[in-house]
Amino acid sequence: MKETVLEKVPRILREKLDITKKYVAAVSGGADSLALADALQHCGFRFTVCHVEHGIRAEESLEDAAYVEEFCRQRGIVFCCKHVDAQELQKREKLSLEDAARRLRYRALFQCVEETGADFILTAHQKDDQAETFLLRLLRGSGTRGLGAIRFRQDIVLRPLLPLSAAELRKYCTARGIFWREDATNEDLYYARNRIRKVLIPFLEEGFSPSVTDILCRTAEHLQTDETFLEELALTEFWKRWRTPGENQNGVLQIRKWEEVPAALRFRVLRLFWHHSGAREELSGINLDDLGNLISNHSSGKKILLPGSWQALYSYDKLILFSEENLRGLRKNNNWKYAIDLERLPGALSADGTGLSEVHFPDHRIAQLSIAKDLPAYRYREQMVYPLSQLKSMGNILEFRYRQSGDRIFPLKGTGHKTLKKYLIDCRIPVEDRDRLVIAAVGNEVVWIPGVANARWETGLTGSEDPAREQGWLLINIK
Repeated sequence: MKETVLEKVPRILREKLDITKKYVAAVSGGADSLALADALQHCGFRFTVCHVEHGIRAEESLEDAAYVEEFCRQRGIVFCCKHVDAQELQKREKLSLEDAARRLRYRALFQCVEETGADFILTAHQKDDQAETFLLRLLRGSGTRGLGAIRFRQDIVLRPLLPLSAAELRKYCTARGIFWREDATNEDLYYARNRIRKVLIPFLEEGFSPSVTDILCRTAEHLQTDETFLEELALTEFWKRWRTPGENQNGVLQIRKWEEVPAALRFRVLRLFWHHSGAREELSGINLDDLGNLISNHSSGKKILLPGSWQALYSYDKLILFSEENLRGLRKNNNWKYAIDLERLPGALSADGTGLSEVHFPDHRIAQLSIAKDLPAYRYREQMVYPLSQLKSMGNILEFRYRQSGDRIFPLKGTGHKTLKKYLIDCRIPVEDRDRLVIAAVGNEVVWIPGVANARWETGLTGSEDPAREQGWLLINIK
C-alpha cells in the first residue's frame, strides 16, 4: 500500500531527528514551515517555534507574525518572535536585501537557541528549494562546494524536510486542515530565485524532463559526497600539518611546496584556514584567487583585503590572516614598556647570582634577571648576557619595550651595527611579527631580542682586569 503524505512527513522527521533533543523550529507562516511545526508536535518532539519578522513588508509582515503566534497558541506550542531590520543592515553593510534578511534571521535563531537551551535549529527547506539553490549557484559559477547546495546539517542547523517536495508539504497542510500564509514577494520576478522558480524550472520541465527537480537534487547529493571527501583530504593532508595554532592571536599557515598541492584542494585549504581563523564572512571565488596568487607569486610583505575588514599577508612562507580588531589591539599595546634603573640594579640583585627579579611581558612570558660575577655559559637567543659596565656606559635605563624608530643593534654574530629594521629583515622575521617583538634596549641601542638575538659587547671584556669583573654580568632568562 502506498504511503500517504500524512504518514511520510512524520516518518522522515523520526528518521532524521533525535527525540531526546530539544529544537528551535524556524516558522515563517508558509506551508512548509507550518507543516514542520505541526508534524513535530504530532511526533512528540520538544521544540520552540521562532518567527523572525524582518521589517520588510510593513503591515503584512506583522500579520504573518500574529498568524504564527495564533497557530502556536491554539496548539499549545511555545512561541518566540524576533523583530529585525533587514533594510537597515542592507544599507549599513551594502548587502542585497535577501542576504541581509538571511543573516539577521539566523542570528535571531541562534539567539533563540541560547535563550531556550535548545540543541538544534530546524528549518523547512525542501526539495524544490534544493533544486533552485543548485541552479542559482550554477549560474553564479560555483564550484563543487556551492553546487552541493543545501545540506541536511550545517553546524547546529538541520533541514529534515529536504526529501519532501513543496507539493507534498502543501498536501500535508491541506489534509491536516492547516491554512498557510503566502509571501507576496515570492511572486516578484525581480529576485533571481523567483525567476528560477517561476520561469527556468518550468521551462526545463517542459522542454527536457518533468523530473528535473529530482534530477537536480540527486546531482547536488552526488556533489556533496565528493565535496565531503575532498574537504577531509584537504583537512588531514595539508591544513592540519601546516597550521601553527597558538603562535599568536591571528591565523598563521605555514605554506610548504604550494605548487605540489593538488589544484582541487588549494581553495579548500584556504577556506579551512579562513574559517578556523575566526572569520565569519564567506570568501568569494575572487577572494580565493587573490589568496592563491599571493602565495604562488611569493609576494613577501604584500597584503590583500578580504571580507569583514580582514587582511591577508604573505611573509616568508607564511600566510597570515588578521582583522582590523586585531590591529587595534596591537596598536593599543604598542606603548607598553618596563624600565630598570641600572644604577640601582646591583642593590636589587645580589652579585652571587642568587638574587632574582622578574619582568612580565604582555605575551605572558616572564623575564628573570640575575647578576653573575663571571661570564656564564648561556644559550644564544634564549638568554641575554651583557656586562653591566657597558650597559651603564650607554645610559642609565634599561628598557623592555617594543621597537621604535631609530633602533639599531650590533649583533653578537655580526660585523657591525645595523638598523633594527634591516636586521629583522635579514633574520626573516615576518612583517606582522616585528611590532610584537619585545626588545631590551638602552636608548636606541638594542642589546637583546628575546628568542632572536643577543647583541655584541666590546671585545677584551673577559680578562682579569676588565670592568665586568667588578660589576658583573647581567643574565636574563625567559620562562
